[in-house]
Amino acid sequence: MKEAYGYILIVAASIIWGTMGVFGTLAFQYGIDPVTLTTLRILISAGTMLIPIALFKRELLKVERKDLPLLLIFGILAVAFQRIAYFFTVDFTTPTTAAVLFYTYPAFVTMYVAVSLRERVTFTTVFAITLAFLGSVLVVRAYESSWLSLGISGFAFGILTSVLFALYFVLTKKLRSRYTNWTLLLYGDGIGAIALAPVLFLSLPKMALYSLQLWALILVIAWFPSLMAYLLFSHALKYVESSKGSVLSITEPLATSLFSSVFLGEKFETLQILGVGLALGGIVLLFYQQKTKQKNTTKYET
Repeated sequence: MKEAYGYILIVAASIIWGTMGVFGTLAFQYGIDPVTLTTLRILISAGTMLIPIALFKRELLKVERKDLPLLLIFGILAVAFQRIAYFFTVDFTTPTTAAVLFYTYPAFVTMYVAVSLRERVTFTTVFAITLAFLGSVLVVRAYESSWLSLGISGFAFGILTSVLFALYFVLTKKLRSRYTNWTLLLYGDGIGAIALAPVLFLSLPKMALYSLQLWALILVIAWFPSLMAYLLFSHALKYVESSKGSVLSITEPLATSLFSSVFLGEKFETLQILGVGLALGGIVLLFYQQKTKQKNTTKYET
């Protein structure tokens, strides 16, 4: 039951992440640049958590000295640099290409599980991940992108984004055995915001001209696709298997496309519907494999 609870939370987090496309598009119309938006969202997220924790749950601020290097890597690389690398990918290529490259990260998580944790990775697992990835490629309409124009820099930043998010996934799962999701998110976003502070300082003249509508959007982005979604995601990783947990988050581009269709008027094409079917098929296959394995194990033990 706890494992199922974890998977439900990952799906919920992915759906909330899916609203980022809508809110981000609206925010960019007011002239904010992606890097400044990223810095503000994690700064506000960390500040929102810090106040109640400092007032009512100070024990959540305590971390073991031995974990400080991991937390620094977590905040600087897995949070700050990962999100900056994503926007560099967008800058060098297109948002669609960036999204496709980003969702190669379940493959890196699976490789880590196989090599470091020595978990057996079956052909069915690899096939399910491939199906889910191909589905996400169709959902974000990668077939409209000019892949021939994808340069080395764009590809390198795209893969870097994927690797760094896999690092976020792995470190969160590792640290969740000792810390609450509140502690991890506070330190991850806090350290990330400090690392990006120079960007914020350089943006101060522009920020003084931001409208109230833009600040409202920034707060919504910081509190929902950032704070709430990552709290749910990090909490869920305490209960789920690495490979299935990473593949489940592919529901994010499905949610993004649905929200864009409903709120931004984007058309949902036939190939996108096929992509939804492939992505969901990969997810179902992954869980069916696990259910079959559990039944066989129970039958053998009996």
